[in-house]
Amino acid sequence: MSISKKRAPRIDDAQLNRVISKIYDDLNELINAVNKGDVSTNIDNYLGKEGDLRLVKESDGTYEIQGKTKEGWSFVKTEFKQK
Repeated sequence: MSISKKRAPRIDDAQLNRVISKIYDDLNELINAVNKGDVSTNIDNYLGKEGDLRLVKESDGTYEIQGKTKEGWSFVKTEFKQK
């Protein structure tokens, strides 16, 4: 699910327009990599690419911050300072 879609302004210079469009494509890819929407317990471990981040709610009600690596998803358990 795409959270945000940034659109590049149109530039008359074709070469400059391609460069700016590429920058916006990269920004959108980054935005989508770290903003996956609702926190879920139904997350597929094969999805994502290296460098993606996500917050996962486990079935026991705890949360993990996960990052995608070459080897798979790495995670850290989190704790609430206050509820």
